[in-house]
Amino acid sequence: MRIFRKNIIKIGLLSLLIFNLACSDSLTEINVNPNSLSDTEVDIKFVLTDVLSSSAQIQDLLAYDWGELSAATQYLQRDFTSYEENNYQWSPVNYNNFYSPLKNAQYIYERAEIEKDGEVKNYYQAVALIMKAYGFGFLTSAFGDVPFSEALMGENGGEAFQPSYDAQRDVFLGILADLERANELLNSAGVISEVSDADIVYGGDSQKWRRFANSLRLRFYMRLSEKEEINAQAGFANIVQNNLPLLEDNTDNAAVSYVGTDANNSWPGGALNWSNRSEFYRRKPSSTIVNDLIALQDPRLTKWVAPVDVQLTQGTENSLIIENGRLRRYVDLDIQALNIDSNLENDLNTSLFVGLPVALSAPNDFNMGAATLNDFGDAIASLAPNVYLAAAANPHSSYLTPMYSENTNDLVKAVFMNAAEVEFLLAEASVRGWIADNEYDHYENGIQLSFDQYEIYDGDQNAVYNLAEDQLVAFNETLYLENARQILADAADPLQAIIHQKWIALWLTYESWFDWRRTGYPNLNQNIISGTRGQNTPLRFIYSDAYNEANMLDAVNTGLSPAENDQWSQMWLLQ
Repeated sequence: MRIFRKNIIKIGLLSLLIFNLACSDSLTEINVNPNSLSDTEVDIKFVLTDVLSSSAQIQDLLAYDWGELSAATQYLQRDFTSYEENNYQWSPVNYNNFYSPLKNAQYIYERAEIEKDGEVKNYYQAVALIMKAYGFGFLTSAFGDVPFSEALMGENGGEAFQPSYDAQRDVFLGILADLERANELLNSAGVISEVSDADIVYGGDSQKWRRFANSLRLRFYMRLSEKEEINAQAGFANIVQNNLPLLEDNTDNAAVSYVGTDANNSWPGGALNWSNRSEFYRRKPSSTIVNDLIALQDPRLTKWVAPVDVQLTQGTENSLIIENGRLRRYVDLDIQALNIDSNLENDLNTSLFVGLPVALSAPNDFNMGAATLNDFGDAIASLAPNVYLAAAANPHSSYLTPMYSENTNDLVKAVFMNAAEVEFLLAEASVRGWIADNEYDHYENGIQLSFDQYEIYDGDQNAVYNLAEDQLVAFNETLYLENARQILADAADPLQAIIHQKWIALWLTYESWFDWRRTGYPNLNQNIISGTRGQNTPLRFIYSDAYNEANMLDAVNTGLSPAENDQWSQMWLLQ
């Protein structure tokens, strides 16, 4: 069963404190710690920080640290050890771990009702509703039916510990209602100075939160686009036609920066969370994202992905040399013959940027990786002492760029939602005829916002890899955008081009898994080599609810088709 690592447990200490305090009425006097604060003595602004920080940690555990969703989105693959999740051998996930920030958000809402008034009260309650909607939106989308209307009531004891599972349709309706209420609460609110240091997303700016709430509404309405019993089109169009504020630029992004002073506030790939350096090298970029970025001559490739330490090259004999500043290994194997045979496991990649193919049965052996360490390790170390050759190393495969091994970096954040996603949602709505906008403009805006998010600018030198010439060249933004617009114009289905660019822009988040399930784009299944169920990507997380098993089994029987608690069954959203 998947459980949270110790860093989440640490960051949740405040959560546990608040939960225990909230339950104090049901405890006998002898169980009350005389040295603890009463619940009313804990300022809810500190609870707010915990809600935001723990939600951020959950986002990046899901999208980066754990293997399931980084594999399902085909952003990352793993080798060395623990790569079974990349072959889609998924295990049950204890989703109760996700409820801590939701419980604390509810606690904030209830405390604000009693203790606050005016804009301050509206702010606290709106932010609580937004973070609950964000969290429940993931839970129901990942699992299916989940406890919702009876959830977060553990302090009541008894049956509250065994809540019923709400139908997924009702959960979404509840989420959308909460977000609409949040928008109303924040309609005229300004910056709330008392939470400027506690609100690690927007510094107390109510209107930024309002933008996030309405943008989430667009996300969820689009997720419901195939469900005729919910008029998602009308809900989406109403937000746009009434000019409700949305995320518009990267200063609006709902994201948390990592401070990097201890494990709890550091990026999960940094040294404070993984003292063993091999954990960074084990999480390698997928060949899907690498090959697509190469084909597009996309500058995000060099921002996210490092060139290989040793580039394979066709030769007449085996040799290792430094050539034009690069370490090359010439091999006498017939690379072309290997790459056209039916065995996809033995392909060799001679590019300067090499992603790990999806769901290999022996990823350690890819691109002669394991053999290279045995046969050429000493020679590589002699010529280039800085090349990493320890556990999880493959000098013929790309790693992530060094910023993903740091405890903190301005470009590496926990992103709940970015402005680029909103533009792609508007582009899709335009194609669907939901709104009377120009899909090309929103599509291009989304690409531009993604560039800006990662500080990629026109004319950047050595930013684009030209595969044909095997060299790095300057970024020509005008040429890139012209090509992107042509791809959209030529697409048999415009959604394919839009979702493809959206998938790139949502790098290292899990949102694109939900887009793929809904649209089939990008065609991720075609890349799977040795998956557990052939060329199929899992559709859901597997329930684990040992203390509420009867209600869980009811949810399996009534909410899934077929009625089996596995990663392949379809929830209502997909039926």
